[in-house]
Amino acid sequence: MKKDICSITIITVISAWVFGALLISACGEEQISDSNTNSVENGRRSGRSIEAESAGNYASMEDIKKEVVKVLGKNYWPDKQLTKAELKAETGISGEMIDDYLAEKLNVETDIDAMMIIKAKPEYLEEIEVLLNEYREALMMKYKDRPQELGKVQASRIEVIDRYICFVQLGADTGAAAEKGDEEVLSLCQQENERALDRIEKTILNQ
Repeated sequence: MKKDICSITIITVISAWVFGALLISACGEEQISDSNTNSVENGRRSGRSIEAESAGNYASMEDIKKEVVKVLGKNYWPDKQLTKAELKAETGISGEMIDDYLAEKLNVETDIDAMMIIKAKPEYLEEIEVLLNEYREALMMKYKDRPQELGKVQASRIEVIDRYICFVQLGADTGAAAEKGDEEVLSLCQQENERALDRIEKTILNQ
């Protein structure tokens, strides 16, 4: 009888141990699965993989601009590249904060079409985004009494794609739209900005 009790006890202990081991294993697998899922999502949101970053596999500013011009054609008006000193004066973004940039504006005072693409150093990514938002707010104040220009500013977009922070304020000739009202100007510029951003994103993500 004692032998049977010992056997049952041993079997019970072994069963409990096996069950516990399986439970721990299952929990571990679940954590790994969640981690992989999050990594995939973050990779898609941030654009390129760690391997691509290590290899320096990033779109050049020249390539990005070419692709935007392909989409917008004659409706891409910015024609003056800002120097680093001019970029800092305009936005507060200094050369030490960036690895590369494109910052173009229309070289006349009568219009405000602009496109800025900043490849930020990782530690300055959030700060540059804040500075560009402050720049946009300043433009809102500057053009508050000029409806046609204000429409372009209101329609402007700031978007972060991986390490690139993009500011697009496009729309080209809004004269015909302005005759139909401020909402038409806003809508036209939003469409142009969206087309530009879509192509910028695809170029950066190599899609």
